[in-house]
Amino acid sequence: MNYVVKRAKNRLIPFSSIGILIVIAFVGTMLGALIYYSLPALMKEGLLVYTTNKWDPNTNFFGGLAAIYGTFVVSLVAITIVMLLAVGSAIFLNEFALGKLKEFLIIVSDLMVGFPTVIYGFWGLYVLGPTLNPTLFTWLHKKLGFLPLFSTTPIGGSYLLAASVLAIMITPFASSLIREIYAQVPEVMVEGIYALGLTRWDAIKIKLSYIAKSLIGALSLALGRGIGETMAVVLTIGGALKVSTSLLSPGITIPSLIANQFGSAYTQIEQSALFSLALLLFVTGMSFIVIAKLVLLRGSLK
Repeated sequence: MNYVVKRAKNRLIPFSSIGILIVIAFVGTMLGALIYYSLPALMKEGLLVYTTNKWDPNTNFFGGLAAIYGTFVVSLVAITIVMLLAVGSAIFLNEFALGKLKEFLIIVSDLMVGFPTVIYGFWGLYVLGPTLNPTLFTWLHKKLGFLPLFSTTPIGGSYLLAASVLAIMITPFASSLIREIYAQVPEVMVEGIYALGLTRWDAIKIKLSYIAKSLIGALSLALGRGIGETMAVVLTIGGALKVSTSLLSPGITIPSLIANQFGSAYTQIEQSALFSLALLLFVTGMSFIVIAKLVLLRGSLK
């Protein structure tokens, strides 16, 4: 029996190697294409493509600082919200939900992962935005308006609204990862915790500390997936090409700038500037995914 299994594994090795090489070739081709089409803008403007906030077709100068800033802000706020929601839901499903309720919630969560992102965008635009702007966001502005983070009046799309929609969109994905990681805590450790007379909440805190590295990896993987989101963010961020410290102000991200401008980008330099921003987004997203995979691998080997 072992001989048969070994032969089957040996036959699968060439096919798996070919699959890996194909994936590497695709990623390399994508990276090469982005670099190639980014060169005209990078050679003309250099790093000013990334460090200036001026998008002016009349003077043929294009700087995407506002989009880079918006991408960073939306991603940071979104992953903060995701951390609370995903960890909380993973704890509830593993510790408190039982039987049919647990199965139902897992099915709903898994279904939400597959929803088209444009649905989240329209829901954020027509439901979440009109609900949060006159209530929570207005309250934040009135009570905490002396802080730069909430200094503007919420009237439509904003960094915070886009981050909220993005967080809701990627929470099911992050929750499924964290749920599986949380469930892999050794049973002998759990038995030891309760043998010492500790409470369930003490056990939860110890489990979270045990899976801390894997938790960071899962959140990084979720962020890597959401950082390049386009439609949901385009519909909810407002599309203002400016840098603002207020989360209640409209802004823009790299994907939304590309979606808004690429169709009307008639000059080679403008198209190349968009490719330069896409290159930065590609490298950033891939970095998050690689780091997350390494952290998850180290956590699984612990």
